[in-house]
Amino acid sequence: MTGCESCSGGSCSSDGKNKGLPPGMLEQYKLNVDRSDGYLIWVEIDRSGEYPRVSDVSLEILSKVRSMNDGSRVWGVVFGHAELKPLYGEIFSHGVETLYEVHDKRLCTFHPEAYADALAQIIVRTEPAAVLMGATPRGRELAPRVAAKLDAGLTADCTDLSVDDRIVSMTRPAFGGNVLATIQCTAFPQMATVRPGVFPISDPSEGAKGTVIYWQYDGCGLKDIVSSENVRNEEDDITRSRILVSLGAGVKKDSIPIAESVARKLGGMVSCSRKLVEKGWFPQSRQVGQSGKSVAPDVYLAFGISGSVQHLAGISSAKRVISVNTDPDARIGEVADEIIVGDANAVLRELDRIL
Repeated sequence: MTGCESCSGGSCSSDGKNKGLPPGMLEQYKLNVDRSDGYLIWVEIDRSGEYPRVSDVSLEILSKVRSMNDGSRVWGVVFGHAELKPLYGEIFSHGVETLYEVHDKRLCTFHPEAYADALAQIIVRTEPAAVLMGATPRGRELAPRVAAKLDAGLTADCTDLSVDDRIVSMTRPAFGGNVLATIQCTAFPQMATVRPGVFPISDPSEGAKGTVIYWQYDGCGLKDIVSSENVRNEEDDITRSRILVSLGAGVKKDSIPIAESVARKLGGMVSCSRKLVEKGWFPQSRQVGQSGKSVAPDVYLAFGISGSVQHLAGISSAKRVISVNTDPDARIGEVADEIIVGDANAVLRELDRIL
């Protein structure tokens, strides 16, 4: 005997890891290559309104996956009950082929331990190459729990994704937002959370169909929730505004009421750069940039904003950027569709007058 008891022909390709394989089979069929393939997305459900809806960040992630997918499978996972059925068509229209619904009325309420248990089980079953979810408060709580259960790597708060032969390159701010780091995981599944607002939502594919699989949660990760309060103020959410009048260090404090008047007449909101938050002029909820919020308005009016790397990362999905700055060489000009060279305060006053 040669020490390999699983073959009798005296010829064996076994190296101790693949006992009993005929000669050349390992190379011919690439049996040492990981089977993981495709994308699995946690489809977050927003239940803050009268009816549940698919969160914008989940649609943004699905749109990005559609743009970079080369034919790999796409799974989605939702948690809830019969109230989710009207959402199936929308989810399929954005690229999900197989939707796992963890079917339990109790899971209409977010339970991070239970969600993590079920997600980990579904990931083990489907073997995706990449697992993606929004970097929302819930996503930031859920993703590391799932990664720990799977002993997987996790790249958090990504602002860009690209793929090459199942290997996902994940870009995120590092060193306080001073640099952008591109990270690759060395094992499957590759996991990432994606910042809301960094990818545009693509048009749905009308008539798209898919398969729904009802998954029964059988764990014990449910806890009694004593009280719950939604502290998010929709009226102060700059990510939902289609027009933003954004102010930077080149704007004087007495121009803020003028900017608010301009925004109100345009049907938009006022946002700002980090420097104005540091001065105490605005709450952080109004800050645009890597340490603030990523926004995707139809029009972004930047008054007195020079355009740091951190700020530009937050407006990468804006459809139209108009810059007003005394410096014609300000960095924001690299992404601006139109540049007005002038004093931001004077332009604001004139714009308010003519509107």
